[in-house]
Amino acid sequence: MSKPAFSSTTLLAALCLFSIPAEAQRRPQQAATPNVQNGAVWMTSAIGLRYRIDDCWSFQMDAQLRFDSANGVLRDVQVRPGFEYILSPNWAVAAGYVQFQRYLTGQTASRGPFQDIVYRTRIDNLPIAGRWRWEELFFDNGTYLIRTRLLAGVRIPIKDTPWELAFSDEVFFNVGNNGAGRVQGFAQNRAYAGFGRQLTRWSRASLGYEFDTFNAPGAVRNVHNIKLNVVVDLN
Repeated sequence: MSKPAFSSTTLLAALCLFSIPAEAQRRPQQAATPNVQNGAVWMTSAIGLRYRIDDCWSFQMDAQLRFDSANGVLRDVQVRPGFEYILSPNWAVAAGYVQFQRYLTGQTASRGPFQDIVYRTRIDNLPIAGRWRWEELFFDNGTYLIRTRLLAGVRIPIKDTPWELAFSDEVFFNVGNNGAGRVQGFAQNRAYAGFGRQLTRWSRASLGYEFDTFNAPGAVRNVHNIKLNVVVDLN
């Protein structure tokens, strides 16, 4: 992809990012709903853009929309631009910015930086990845949340087909916060199983099921999350 095309893509992504708060102000508040209902079914669609700058640096932009399938309500939108630097064939670091725009009554938007340490390898030709992420989130109501996330995943090719199975688990720990209704320590777990394939030379997609566990003061709630992901390589 040419540099002008990449500049246009980056500009479009930035406009989308900064239009989220404005859209939230224009959008009427949804009817009051508990933040997480036990046994709820969510539907999540996500797209990731990847642009390789050189042999070490790459730009990444991830966007995600999460819906409550019971009533079709848009729960939240997440936008996460960042840069990754490859240290070695197995190790990389990344950093960027994330914004969560939440639409349910009683929820507020948050934003802040994130930092990743990424490990990738192959065992018996199986791609295995791990990620250690830190996020420092600042909410519109003046509160903050510092959390760390540990992710491990594996992809298993299905013999003689373009398809593969994918399994992952991610655990969240809150290490600092001053907001009511948030626990210290273990906060979430996301266990995922799905399948996917390469669509074209520059894109791939996956569909799967994620079992989400949320730990709140005095309550543990589970959610069933159907996830569709598309990743596009821009060059």
